[in-house]
Amino acid sequence: MSNNDGKICFDAIVVGAGLAGSAAAMVMARAGLNVALIERGQKAGGKNYFGGAIYTHAIAEVLPDYMDRRPPFERPVTEAGFWMLSKDGALTRLTVQGGKLATQPADAYMTSRALFDAWWAEQAQQAGALLIPKTTVLNVIRDGSGQVIGVTTDRAQGDVYAPVVIVCEGVNNLLTQKLGLIDHDLEPAHIALAFKQVIALPMETINARFGLSDEQQGIAASVLGDVSLGLPGMGFVYTNKTSVSVGLGMMLDAVIEYRLKPYEVLQRYLRHPAIAPLVKGGQLLEYGAHLIPEGGYRDMPKLYTGGALVAGDAASMVNALHWEGTNMAIVAGKLAAETAIEAHRRGDFSSATLAQYEERLKERFILQDMKQYRNFAHFLETHPSFMDTYPSFINEALEQFFSAYGQPKKQLFKNIMGSLTSRRQFLKAVGDLLSMGKAVMGW
Repeated sequence: MSNNDGKICFDAIVVGAGLAGSAAAMVMARAGLNVALIERGQKAGGKNYFGGAIYTHAIAEVLPDYMDRRPPFERPVTEAGFWMLSKDGALTRLTVQGGKLATQPADAYMTSRALFDAWWAEQAQQAGALLIPKTTVLNVIRDGSGQVIGVTTDRAQGDVYAPVVIVCEGVNNLLTQKLGLIDHDLEPAHIALAFKQVIALPMETINARFGLSDEQQGIAASVLGDVSLGLPGMGFVYTNKTSVSVGLGMMLDAVIEYRLKPYEVLQRYLRHPAIAPLVKGGQLLEYGAHLIPEGGYRDMPKLYTGGALVAGDAASMVNALHWEGTNMAIVAGKLAAETAIEAHRRGDFSSATLAQYEERLKERFILQDMKQYRNFAHFLETHPSFMDTYPSFINEALEQFFSAYGQPKKQLFKNIMGSLTSRRQFLKAVGDLLSMGKAVMGW
């Protein structure tokens, strides 16, 4: 929209039409603000290669009637937990099903973000936001006092003005740096590279192989043990309606240091005797990768400045322990929008007013959990055994326990404890468990 000076002006600008950005645009547009939602992809979701779950509690906060709007969900998550692989092909499953996972609608659904983000941005457009795709925001515009008053884009005459800008640019936080909210790129040791394949299979085949009755049941499994060449990493398996997403995440510094080829690591994982039968005969639909900020609380930038707020992956809002990020992005986008609406009501977009955003985040699970788990990323860096050695030990111990028929059981337990080859290793395992407890509890 243009004013009398010929400038393109809005009440608010949102950078990035992902989960956080479209949530923010939706909330502000419904409140009557004139909102520009700027997306550098060909369309919302066009550059997103996510394979995981979307949490409905967060969606419902922004869009209570979401189920009536036919979101592009895959299967609901009705079984979730850990699979542990051993090198000899054994698989131990520690999963939960039924109970709270059987609610309708489900707490979480497997989702293709390429489809969901497009639908999510469409809801923002229906609320009144203007989606501007294929446009890259290059920098922010400031007034003489340093207050952010708009953005510069790569379009001809591409300056766009608004008294508040909400930055939801994702893990590549260049604009957040230009805002002065963080002064460095995220370290490779704090970024996970997740890579996966989407493999098409008939619905009946998926149901039979995974023990599911129909498309209203689905499994979301985190896979530990013989997954990532003994390096810090975790695999995953998600059942969609007519496909299976199989992949793993590894810390980017390990991929660089050991010169790993992600495709080869993934192929090794797919050939594991416990994984290969699940995808046998399937047709490869997609292969790709994306980055996830996993540094946690200590990597979070300052969340606001005069005229601007940051939400989602751009603010490192990811809880690696619980695989939470999508819900944090949606709720943070909503809270940023509510702060912007209040700033409009006051006619004050100063840093002092926008500081309410951080206070809102502190009242919710987002900053409470991020602070509690502030040491967890460092714990995983310094205790890689929890990704490989210990899951393999548990798997092998259970394998021996349930195959010890006709053997002296005293020798069985000697063999199991012998997997931790010395008293020193046993004591180290006990110490590691205590360290994990401290990291999880935030002590």
